[in-house]
Amino acid sequence: MKHYKYKFSKRVIKKFHKLRVNELEEKMRMKYKKRELVDRIFSVLFLSLMIGILFLMIILKNSEIVSGINKTIFIIIVIFSSIFLPAIIVFFPYNHLSEKYPYQSLPNVTRKMIRKCSEPLMKYYKIQGDHIITKCYDSSNSFLVDKDLILFFHRGRLRIVNDFTTTIKDFGCYEFSIDEIDVFYEQRDKLLTTIIKSKKLTLVLGKKAKPFIVNNRGYYES
Repeated sequence: MKHYKYKFSKRVIKKFHKLRVNELEEKMRMKYKKRELVDRIFSVLFLSLMIGILFLMIILKNSEIVSGINKTIFIIIVIFSSIFLPAIIVFFPYNHLSEKYPYQSLPNVTRKMIRKCSEPLMKYYKIQGDHIITKCYDSSNSFLVDKDLILFFHRGRLRIVNDFTTTIKDFGCYEFSIDEIDVFYEQRDKLLTTIIKSKKLTLVLGKKAKPFIVNNRGYYES
């Protein structure tokens, strides 16, 4: 089994966010961008103040000014000064600008948006032609549970990725050669499921997964 992941997933997320922002009306979009700018500026300001005060405290640590102060009290002063003091300084201007530029609700996610933004993922993982989408009911990897997955073959190897027709979240691609997996049906309560079992990963999928694998790329049942 191989597992690999698209290196530029963050770009996909940024593109998706930008697309949703651009769907806003112009006036609302400008307000949203101004609020984002306010958040960035005050985040940088808060971190800068915190680092600056910590640096100042390090300089003062061995000076005569604080030589007579108890160590525990000095630590409390450092914590207060480096965290609470910057927070107090930025709170009032940030609160004022937050009221002036409140958060704008972004438009609902549509499949059209997802398809547009997931194109690099579809291309990278070579998702084309014959494939199926099936639910993962259970797995030895808990992250895959209750996800919709795409199953397809590439150069005779089974590949499994997230369903990029409904989400841009990417957990990578699991790739199996046919001789390293066992595929069989298993009844779970009233549900007939397909089990894909390898040494490193077990998946419990919908029943249509088994015939798809059996009928593709030279897989033969034992």
